[in-house]
Amino acid sequence: MISDVVETTHGPVRGTIVETPYGPVRQFLGIPYGKPPVGERRFCAPETADQWSGVLDSTAFGPDPIQSVDGPFTGLIPGADASAVSEDCLTLNMWMPVGEGADLPVLVWIYGGAFLTGGGSFLLYNGARLAAEQQAVVASVNYRVGALGFMDLRRVPGGEGTTANCGLHDIRLGLKWVAANAERFGGDPATLTAFGESAGAGSILHLLGSPGIASVLRRAIMQSPGVDMTQSPDMATTVASAFMENAGVGDVAGLRHLEPGTVVSAQGPTVMAMFANVGPMPFHPVVDGSLVPATPSELLRTGTAIDIDMIIGATAHELRLFHQDLPDQDSEKILLGTVSRYIAERTGAQPSASDVETVVGEYRQAAEGTIWCSDADILTAINTDVSMREPMQRIADSRAGAGTRTYVYDFRWCSQADPDKGAFHAIDLPFVFDSFDVGGWREFIGADGAAETLGRGMRSAWAAFARSGDPSTTELGHWPRYELDQRMTMILDGTPTVATDPLQWERSMWRPSGGGAAQ
Repeated sequence: MISDVVETTHGPVRGTIVETPYGPVRQFLGIPYGKPPVGERRFCAPETADQWSGVLDSTAFGPDPIQSVDGPFTGLIPGADASAVSEDCLTLNMWMPVGEGADLPVLVWIYGGAFLTGGGSFLLYNGARLAAEQQAVVASVNYRVGALGFMDLRRVPGGEGTTANCGLHDIRLGLKWVAANAERFGGDPATLTAFGESAGAGSILHLLGSPGIASVLRRAIMQSPGVDMTQSPDMATTVASAFMENAGVGDVAGLRHLEPGTVVSAQGPTVMAMFANVGPMPFHPVVDGSLVPATPSELLRTGTAIDIDMIIGATAHELRLFHQDLPDQDSEKILLGTVSRYIAERTGAQPSASDVETVVGEYRQAAEGTIWCSDADILTAINTDVSMREPMQRIADSRAGAGTRTYVYDFRWCSQADPDKGAFHAIDLPFVFDSFDVGGWREFIGADGAAETLGRGMRSAWAAFARSGDPSTTELGHWPRYELDQRMTMILDGTPTVATDPLQWERSMWRPSGGGAAQ
């Protein structure tokens, strides 16, 4: 008879057995890995959970982290809605296929949500099907978001003893718990692979430079990470000061006495106040000199974390998800001004008007004959390349030839119900979890036989990569390493194939060593 109890390092947990189309799975939900980060522990690194006596009931998800339930990112992705939230949120979830299997690959999901939202209970992220189909141990880790997870208070009044990057510390502690208990759930800790999308991928990216991370994490899969948004300590202090003003308190002691709902309420005005100087994500990882000793680009350029294998990629039309129209009378002015700023940031010099017009002209020519040819469309395409696709490729370039295995993909499956969205940010999520039937995803993306086949191929590649460091599989095909001589990239669409340097155009447009904006 299959036992539904597993003895962990902190005490026994009782789960349930759930059925999937690929066979039964043992499911353990809401396992505490950290003490409640409340009171004096608010704004501090997490502490390991206490041992418990008796068998812990692990049949229901723990609450998701405190977040707005009606903010700008809420409901943006189907099946990604928080049902119950709490500041006491440091729990994780485990799925393992039923059977006598041992030494299974271990995949740990880190959710996204602009560092403001997210949760392990989201229907979209249920790991049961992935675990059963791929014969893998799948976990997901809750971590603090927003001001409670990503606000640096060290240099504001009363900030002594606080910790920057609390959310990243949460993730690291959760990974450590999974590594320590993987064998007890049938997994091989030597294969532990973190995989995440958007802010989840960005969190993983920032942890790659964490001292000693290779002792916990073996491999990383990063879907659409934001690369160049790491805050400096000075900017993080500016954000914290603005937050305190919006919250109506003068020091950290006052912040610790705020109700969680008040903390969330102060986040919105802070996002708006910081938008011009920081962008839409003022609560974000910061260079803290310890957990994040430098930006990911700086660390990877110097070879840090070379012992961690990597898959990294992006969707073809990332920011179509956030596309906004521009006022007709100012659209060209806004477009040209944005491009001018981007070029200046990358070259250190103010570009001439002709340089700016050349870049915009290249994008207009590329969009000719498509449905995306307005000024707003061109700006969205440029924002996609500048903020997501070129930086992602730069990370891969910095890793090529460094002695580890790096693989790159370009996800191109487009929405069938809304062609205007294209291959937008997060469209790859139901493919990875086989959650096409959640929240209307199947109809929205047109999940036909080709989509099902692509999903199986991706899931097999993710599991194979965790198992051996090579994502090549019978289902998806041979996936060569990414090296600078050819920059071989897996194109993920209805007919997956490998292409040589498919992102050459984006690279040439936005690198100082290339053409386009760099000239």
